[in-house]
Parts: sequence; C-alpha cells; structure tokens
Amino acid sequence: MTIFVENLKYSAQTFKLFDAIITLEGDDAVQFIHSQTTNNVVELEIEKFQFNSLLDSAGKLISSFILMKKSYKEIIILCDKSILQETLARLEKYHISEDFEMNSKDKKSYLHVNTKIDGYKGSYFFENNIINFDAQDNLALKEDENLLSVLTGVLKFSKKRDFGKLINNTYYDELSIDYKKGCFPGQETVSKINTRRGAAYKPVLIMVKNVVDFTENKSIYDGNRKIGTVIKEAKLANSTYILVELLREYRVDKKQINFKYDNNEIDGVVFYLPYIPTHQNERVQELYDYAVELFHDNKEEDAVNYFKKCLQLDSTFEDAYESLGVLYGRQEKYDLAIEMMNKLKTINPKCMMALTNLSLYHMKIGKIEAAEEYKSQATLLNFQILGDEAEIKRKQEEVDALKKNEAKRRESMFTQVLEMDPEDAMANNGMGEIFLEKEQYDEAKIHFYQAIKTDPKYSVAYLGLAKCLFQLQQNEEYKNVLDEGIKIASKNGDLMPANEMQSMLAKSL
Repeated sequence: MTIFVENLKYSAQTFKLFDAIITLEGDDAVQFIHSQTTNNVVELEIEKFQFNSLLDSAGKLISSFILMKKSYKEIIILCDKSILQETLARLEKYHISEDFEMNSKDKKSYLHVNTKIDGYKGSYFFENNIINFDAQDNLALKEDENLLSVLTGVLKFSKKRDFGKLINNTYYDELSIDYKKGCFPGQETVSKINTRRGAAYKPVLIMVKNVVDFTENKSIYDGNRKIGTVIKEAKLANSTYILVELLREYRVDKKQINFKYDNNEIDGVVFYLPYIPTHQNERVQELYDYAVELFHDNKEEDAVNYFKKCLQLDSTFEDAYESLGVLYGRQEKYDLAIEMMNKLKTINPKCMMALTNLSLYHMKIGKIEAAEEYKSQATLLNFQILGDEAEIKRKQEEVDALKKNEAKRRESMFTQVLEMDPEDAMANNGMGEIFLEKEQYDEAKIHFYQAIKTDPKYSVAYLGLAKCLFQLQQNEEYKNVLDEGIKIASKNGDLMPANEMQSMLAKSL
C-alpha cells in the first residue's frame, strides 16, 4: 500500500487520551481486576498497558478502557469521565472482601507514538507505543487521531455509541478479550458467539472511491434490507473511509459491495481492520518495499532515507542494512558500505551477502589482506550452508513421507465411508481434497460436486471445486462457483473459505 499516511504512522506524535483515572491498590488488586475484566491482567508485565473491558452478565459493554500495571499491588485504569461512575459502580458491585482500596480522580493521560520516552508500554494504534501523564508542546491534530482511529479501528469507548452493546459486535472484542484467560462476567455468552458463527454485525472498513459525507449512526442498505450502521468516517486522497458495523454475509475481506445510503447508490470495497499495518514487522516491511520502489525509480537519496527509517523502527532489520550497503557501494561510498555490511554481519554472522560484499569493498579501497580474509570466511560459510541444506533436505523428505502416509490413511477412511454411503458430504469433500492434492482434477471435481449436492451449505466444498475448475480452465463455471461459494460461506460465518474465494475471484476479474 502506498505510504499516504506516512506522517501518521512513522513520525513522532502525541495524542490526548483520557481525563480520569481509577486506582486499585492492595494485596488483592491485581487478582480482583483480573477476575472482573476481559483481558489477562495477571500476565500483564509491570509498567505495561493493555485494552480491557467490563461486561454485564449478558456480555454487554459497560466500559472499555486502558489498564496499566504499576506494580503487583497497584492497577491504574484510564477512562473518560463520561463512563467513570458506571465503571466504579461495576467494580464496587463485586468488591466484597478483597484487600485493596479504590480511588478515582481527574487526571489527563497522553499517548506517544513513535517516540522514545518514559512511560507505560503497549499497543494502541501501533505496537510499542507509550502512555504517560506528560503532555508534549504540540499535541496531534484531532484530524490525525480521527484518521488513525478509522484506519486501525481503535476507538475510545463512547457511552452514547457503545454502552449496552454485545462486545462481540464491536472492535473491543479484538482489542480487549483474552479468550484463554478463563472466567469473567459475561464470558459464557461472548465465548459461545465467538466459537459459533461469530457476531451478526461487526466493524469493518469500507473504502469509497469518492468523497461522500456519511453521518454517524445512520444505516446503509442493500435494496430495502439494512446491512450496516455507520460508526465513523475519514476522508483521504479523494476517497472516503467509513467504519461500519456490517452484517455477517457482507463481511468478506476485499469484497466489492454496492449499497444504498441516503437514497444514493454507492460502490465500495470491504476491508478487515486494521487497514494500515500496525505491527512493527509489517510497518518496517512497508517502509522497505517503498524504499525499493524509490531505488528502482532512480531516487537513490530518497531510498536511503527510507532504508534509514526502517532501521529507526527496527535496528535488526537485515534487508535494510544489506540494501544500504549495496546502494553506498554503487555510489562508491565504500566506508559507509563497509559500515553497513559489518552491522549486518554482527546481526547475522551467517550472512553470505555481508561477507561477499565486505571482501569486494575492501578490495575497492585497496585493503587486499582484509578482502582475502573475508573471501576465505565466505568460502567456509558456503561449505557450512551446503551442509545445513543437506540436513534440511533430509528432514523435508521425512515430512513428505509422513504426509504421504497420512494421505493414504485418509483416502482409505473416506473410501470405506463412501462404500457405505456414496452421498456422504464430508467423505466426498475429503476425497475431493485428496484428488486435488494429486492434481487429478476431473476426479476431484466429481467428489466436490457430490458434496455440494448432498449439503448445499458445505462452503469448503465450493472452495475445492473452484480450485479444480481453475486448473481445468473452466473459467465461467469457476466464477459462478466462487460467487455462490462466497455467499454460502459468508452467510454461514465461514470467513476463512469466504476470504480465500473472494481473493481468487478478485484475481480473476
């Protein structure tokens, strides 16, 4: 994706967060708040923060907030004053005999992005953000916060918008629930929804390729059928991005949809959240890919700057050191090239490229002895790598043999089932997958068709059938099967096959 929000993602910024805090301090503070909230407080490290939520017994939101762990005996909750009393009342309701004191007061907190500063560490818009109580001279613009909120899905809890909703129908589900932690009030309900078909409505991003004004809490329709509700919007680069609580069967990543809003017919594309990279490795890779594009466009100095930005985010990113070293070598800046390759060699002593280039660049500056030494190291490393590759090949052959035996076992099992019931959907789908793996596409197609005939809602059979039709170059039938399969899978809540089929369909258009 083009780095059109570069300043938001990679520049240092400070955002005002909340204006109230709740403190719980005492021997039982951590265990109590852990038992009441949706996230795992016990395993949260000291001086780290997390998103967390309080639910009622039916799994509906009372509040969502930032929780910080000051020590093993003290918890700090950051929240908006508008939900302070509800949050306090919910905690007091279950505070029976636990040993801790709870207090609240007005206090402003701030989020610092891409800044090396003291404070509590965690993930807000991106990984490795900082939260503390220190304002910076220049706070980020509201427009910047709104854009990041829409593109990442991270919203501050709103009493007007979120209170009383099932958490499964909100993005606080992904942000603040740890389904592995065990019991908490409302856990049974939200776990059932999560493990079955998923939420009927859930926030996704819809990108509209023109500037349209959307109003919060207004509905969107497919014909006369309501399919979603607008949460928030942002405009950027002649497009409009809207967060929408969207109906399950329309919630397929990269699905093109046509919907009605205010009597206007609008085309859009659905994207899962977050829309922009939020994990550090993804952000670094995006910067690196953009730097490579600049290099291929002969914008070498710009490329250098973006390779350096990669290393500012991740000082161990090997590709950036290698690319900088090669680029400096092209520019005959051999001292800088050697510096980059030495850093690469320090991070990865088995990097053949580092040793080979160190030999070359030392030769260029006339240090023949050093060049020969690096050449010798590269030769020895090459023998070692060849040995490693032989071991890898041996292990791969073992894995392939195990897979082959497992395939034989599955084929035998499905054959026995089909002898008893030739129309069994699961056995036909399984046999279809086996023939698909063997690249026997005509045989596979027969079994997938039978699985669908027996069970028209068997979404993975549509996926397998589409793969066969693609290989058989039966293009029209291929697209028809994908269209029908996406409808079936999305309606079932089978989002993995739905997304894979949507991706296949997009590539065929």
